[in-house]
Amino acid sequence: MDALELSIIIVDYKSQTFSLPLITDLRKQLKGIKFEIIVVDNYPDGNADDEFRKAFDADKRVKIIKAEKNNGYGSGNNLGAKEAGGKYLLLLNPDTKICDEAIEKMLDFLAKHGEIGALSPLIMQADGKNLQRDFFANYQRLTGITVKHWNEKNAKIDKSGDFFYVDMVTGASLLIRREIYQKIDGFDENFFMYIEDDDFCRRVAKLGYRNAVLKTAKIIHLEGKSSTPFARKKYYYKSQNYYWQKHYGRFQTILMKIIRWPYVLYQKVKNML
Repeated sequence: MDALELSIIIVDYKSQTFSLPLITDLRKQLKGIKFEIIVVDNYPDGNADDEFRKAFDADKRVKIIKAEKNNGYGSGNNLGAKEAGGKYLLLLNPDTKICDEAIEKMLDFLAKHGEIGALSPLIMQADGKNLQRDFFANYQRLTGITVKHWNEKNAKIDKSGDFFYVDMVTGASLLIRREIYQKIDGFDENFFMYIEDDDFCRRVAKLGYRNAVLKTAKIIHLEGKSSTPFARKKYYYKSQNYYWQKHYGRFQTILMKIIRWPYVLYQKVKNML
């Protein structure tokens, strides 16, 4: 029997309207690849797992896992990874759409580049624009720490070739060898939501690997065009604080909080209007 090549992990939290068609599309699109799809239902109080089983019970390539507690996105991926048997793991957000054989391109590329740890496609918004991730990076620049994320500006680093290196890639679509995932013990579950992929990629790099974006592979992030509701900012700030404390220490964390405060105040006032 051929070895399982790819395990696709989708962490679902009340996102069946996205997850169900995504899984259907993946089953149709992936040809010539021995794969499995692991869906982690991260909403313990719901019945999404029953919906998934009803839709895909006949397909043994689709596995459904019910989380006993929602401990966040990273925890959900770790739960799925424990059940994965593929050589490669693809962490995929429910609200994504795969374009032009992106997964096949990423698998082929990563197989030929042993120096690369985490690989991402170009993440596009529904309107065709590259998805930006500047908010966190701006504070890094202001405090003297520069980190290259996947975004339109970084795409200009090297206009030639099919890929470019970055320090961090997004967890919305991240391909990695399972052995590397296991070496870094997956995601740090102290991050409930946001920035867990930055920490993840940082630890991949510490093993001596480089992270990269494959420009010839693209996916659409259907919700990427929407701004994050202010109510969810608290999770972002909490993760941001933990990230800085973990990697840069107390002084940088205090400096970041001081620089961030005017923006937080502005958002609070804006939310009240």
